[in-house]
Amino acid sequence: MAEITLRTDLAELATLASFVEQFADDVALPAAIAFQLNLVLDELVTNSIEYGHPGARRAGGSIQLRATRLDDTIEIDLIDDGLAFDPRTLPAPALDAPLDQRPVGGLGMHLVRHYVDEFEYTHENGRNHIRLRKRLPASHERSPQG
Repeated sequence: MAEITLRTDLAELATLASFVEQFADDVALPAAIAFQLNLVLDELVTNSIEYGHPGARRAGGSIQLRATRLDDTIEIDLIDDGLAFDPRTLPAPALDAPLDQRPVGGLGMHLVRHYVDEFEYTHENGRNHIRLRKRLPASHERSPQG
C-alpha cells in the first residue's frame, strides 16, 4: 500500500503525479493504466481543492490518498475534509449535443466514471470518502509470487 497526504493547494498536483508514477512502478502497472489513474486522481483532487475547500477553508485542509494493488484490482481511497459532496450525483455530460450547446464542465467526472470500474462515496465524521476500484486486464495480473 502507498499513502500520501496532500495540502489543499493546486501546486500539490505535481506531487500527486509523482505519487501515482511511483505507485505504478512499484506495483508494475502498464503505462496506460498509470495514465488513467493519474487523470482520475488529478480530477478528483482538483475538484476537492476548488469546490470542497473554497476560499479561507482551503488553508489547512488536507487530502489523504491510499493506493493498493490486490491481485487484478487497484483500489484507491481518497479522503478529504472539504464540504460534503457526492460527485456521483453530477449528471452525465450531453456528449451528443453540438459543442456550442454543451454546458461548460462535467467532462472530468465523465472521465472518472469511464476509467474506473467502481466508484463509491460516503460522508463520515465530517470527511468525504471516495473509494475507486480499477480492474486490470488479465494480461496485466501479477504471478502468485508477485
